[in-house]
Amino acid sequence: MTEYTLLTVECGGIQSYVFGSNRLKENVGASYLVAQATEAWAFEALKNAKLTHNITDPKAKKPFAKGHIFDEGSTLDAEVIYFGGGNITILFRNKDHAKAFTERLSKKVLCEAPNLRLEVHSITWDSTNEKCPLGKAVGELRRGMKAAVSRLPANAPLLGLGVTAMCQETGLPALARRHIGDDRRYLSAEVLAKQDIAGAAKHAKQKLEDSLLEEHSGYTFPDDLDHLGRSRGESSYIAIVHADGNDMGDIIKQIGTESADCKYIDNIRAFSQATKRISLAAMKAVIDLLIEKTVEGMEILGVGTVPDLKFTLSDQNHMNLPIRPIIFGGDDTTFVCDGRIGVALAVEYLQAFEKAAQNDEELKKLGYSDKLTACAGVAIVKSRYPFARAYALSEELCSAAKQFRRSAGFKGGALDWYFTAGGLYSDLEEMRKREYTVSQGSLTLRPVALGDEATVGVHRWSVVEKLTSAFQNDVWAKKRNKAKLLRDALRQGPQEVERFRNVYIEKKGSAEDLPQLDGFANGWCEGVCGYFDALELMDIHIPLRTDQKAGE
Repeated sequence: MTEYTLLTVECGGIQSYVFGSNRLKENVGASYLVAQATEAWAFEALKNAKLTHNITDPKAKKPFAKGHIFDEGSTLDAEVIYFGGGNITILFRNKDHAKAFTERLSKKVLCEAPNLRLEVHSITWDSTNEKCPLGKAVGELRRGMKAAVSRLPANAPLLGLGVTAMCQETGLPALARRHIGDDRRYLSAEVLAKQDIAGAAKHAKQKLEDSLLEEHSGYTFPDDLDHLGRSRGESSYIAIVHADGNDMGDIIKQIGTESADCKYIDNIRAFSQATKRISLAAMKAVIDLLIEKTVEGMEILGVGTVPDLKFTLSDQNHMNLPIRPIIFGGDDTTFVCDGRIGVALAVEYLQAFEKAAQNDEELKKLGYSDKLTACAGVAIVKSRYPFARAYALSEELCSAAKQFRRSAGFKGGALDWYFTAGGLYSDLEEMRKREYTVSQGSLTLRPVALGDEATVGVHRWSVVEKLTSAFQNDVWAKKRNKAKLLRDALRQGPQEVERFRNVYIEKKGSAEDLPQLDGFANGWCEGVCGYFDALELMDIHIPLRTDQKAGE
């Protein structure tokens, strides 16, 4: 037997499915269903199709049995090459086996996760064709799926026949009427599946706590955006943090071109599993830092920052952490947290991700331990702002950080963020052009490199962090009007900043003067403003580390 069927499965339209609601419970429940579709349910479909396969225990550290489907004497009907990150790739002995698997998985998703779109694509692979080794075939499979998906017609759900009640959340036909908070609302099958009524949100929360809070009893993750730590009597802001691994496609392509069939499978599995471990370790570092900063009275305090920035985390029997992971377990990670710690936690995650990669033994064997880094985007918006739009902005910001990294030519991570007290009226480039571009040049240093990269000049997080800390000292923090006047002066250029200093600074070079930044005596240098980002962050950023780098 030389011809096999190579098949890949992933979920389409994840953004709208997971982030189409402002109810945190539904977001988490939807993310859980997406993961189930390409992991637990996929393995269940293999079992129900009565196919022998190579997965021993998907939850184990080493879930793959030894041996391959094309080994002499192998009795496998299907070999899972790798899974994770919302997709699964399987090598079947023939088309009938692939068809039986697809039928059972499709039916499961249709019944258990209504309106979740499943994308399945397969090709035939000849194991004797030396011009097309397995790694190259997987690449062709992925490209074929993208091309096939691009040709699909627009998805138009059936809105109901005859007399139906409309779901008050999605606009789809309602299946039942249930309580959401104090309201009794008509809900569609999709919403019911995502909520505790069908168990998804409950199972998702339990899975999170088992993965991230195993060593921390008494803590839990909130089920509502209002429980992320908002301060009483103040506007509530949330931060959606989206992080994504750098050069993942290039690494996967390199593994495919450098490895023979069996070696390719072993290496791609090792890389996939290592990515999961690294993502989990980075998220644990974020959780550990938050718990470390949690103090008696169920409050979290900004250390070394504006003293009145504190927020309540209390719950009846547990302490709600001001964070809720939504997607994690691969190179693609998304979590939501209180807006004032969004940037700090993004930095913690990126640096912990890079450190975990450098220390991972499997990655060292593969030769990628010093190549795996990540970028992140942080969208800070009001808690009632449409979640899907805010998430889309966090993706734009992450993409902007990646583009900055490529253009500057450095290997480490990068970060971008955007804060709005109103709404989002256009794409990121247009908003930046309108709000942060003046006749003198750019008001912002963003995106910024995470490390002290020589090629980026002042476009570094360490510069922004140092200046923000300086503006959060007692001299500036207690004079908000003065800080506002400085922002106005910076918009008008160096001459106006010099006039501001002459009028409002009694002694130049003192603590009340502009923080020191080489080359930026009056705020500007070669068409870039060095202080505007820090002034914007001074009221909305709580630094959670003050004496050491994140991830250490």
